[in-house]
Amino acid sequence: MHEDSEFKLNSAHGVQLLRRDVRSWNGITVSVIDISCSPGRAWHDISPPQDRMAIVLEQIAGRVESRTKKDQPSQSNWLGPQYIDYAPAGMPVWGYTNNVRSVRGADFAFDFPSLESTLGERIDLQQTGTPHLQFFDERIIRIGSLLAAECMRPRDLSDLYGDSLVAALVIDFLRFGRDRTEEKKQGTLAPWQLHRAKECMEANLVTGVRLRDLAEITRLSQSQFGRAFKASTGLPPPSLADESSNYSGSTTSA
Repeated sequence: MHEDSEFKLNSAHGVQLLRRDVRSWNGITVSVIDISCSPGRAWHDISPPQDRMAIVLEQIAGRVESRTKKDQPSQSNWLGPQYIDYAPAGMPVWGYTNNVRSVRGADFAFDFPSLESTLGERIDLQQTGTPHLQFFDERIIRIGSLLAAECMRPRDLSDLYGDSLVAALVIDFLRFGRDRTEEKKQGTLAPWQLHRAKECMEANLVTGVRLRDLAEITRLSQSQFGRAFKASTGLPPPSLADESSNYSGSTTSA
């Protein structure tokens, strides 16, 4: 959904909002923001009112960085064009650019106590209170890019697509820094669980199905269902739903 009429950049110098697109999945608000920057130094206050992860998706020319103080350079050694910030609510953060023409970023506003209940995943609230500016994780950025694309150019996809991506984004963020090779192999769905999930998706091809519905009928949390479903089928839930839709359409037209 495109909305920029009421949103304003805070304490902006040399920065202008071009557009803002917002959508919500699974209780997480996703915002994609395009800004243009004046030549030379420019900045604006991006301190989050609630726990927030932000991804710099694109930048044209120059350098973009996140600072805790406007006039104090970032301490990060990361020099890539894409990066991730995580800042707890109320932390002072400035978006700073030098000779950048434009920037596209995606923000993800988290309500961790609610997410703990929604996803069925225990969340270390001490971890969520620790800021982490300018780090890189390929999987988080890839998932964030898919969600940003869906915000800007909504396609004819079910809400299950966004629900699943958001769940994966949160889980990957919470597990950032762990050695993924040491993680236990994910279990698969029991035959009855897989059957009920497929049956539910096929029965709701027109109206769509939410990740929470599939988790409920299989008696799992949303995060558990997403991982187990992929381990069982090799596909995330939205992909199989799309395949089912295509199959149904081909049989109907035949």
